[in-house]
Amino acid sequence: MAATKPPSALDRFLEKREADTARKAEAEQAFKEFLEDCHYPVTKDGATMDASYFGPVIAYHMVRCGWRRAVDPVIKKRRVDAPGVLEDAVEWVPLDAPDDPLEGIEDWSFAQIAALPEYLKRKAIQRLGGNAEVDDDLPEMGEPAWKVTPNISYNAEPPTAEQLTNEPKG
Repeated sequence: MAATKPPSALDRFLEKREADTARKAEAEQAFKEFLEDCHYPVTKDGATMDASYFGPVIAYHMVRCGWRRAVDPVIKKRRVDAPGVLEDAVEWVPLDAPDDPLEGIEDWSFAQIAALPEYLKRKAIQRLGGNAEVDDDLPEMGEPAWKVTPNISYNAEPPTAEQLTNEPKG
């Protein structure tokens, strides 16, 4: 019977480094997934909120606490293209909902089109060939009655893999 030789210090070091690299990559992927899922989250009552300022803080904390996507999602993001809405706005819809909210508009009834939000109604009419000159620009607003100069400090740098996998300093 041949004796097995224990792994050398170099082998142990390389195994540990490989495991650390895999753990860091997995934590970075979880951080990205968490941020994607926090892009304009919706409450059970349908209220949408902008989590862009505190989402990374919560993601950093939750990933370090062990958060990982464990089940398949039941909703997906769909881009919202409407006047007066942030450029990166999304709405969360069922997975089987079309990516284009006006998909198949040619087959819709007048009642279905009338039930759409105003901006989608105008887009539907445009797609069907009517009133192509609709202006979606918002009216010019007058000077506000008061002004506030905001002072916001924000660091948009995502955490490094080392920061996600190590204890915080301080």
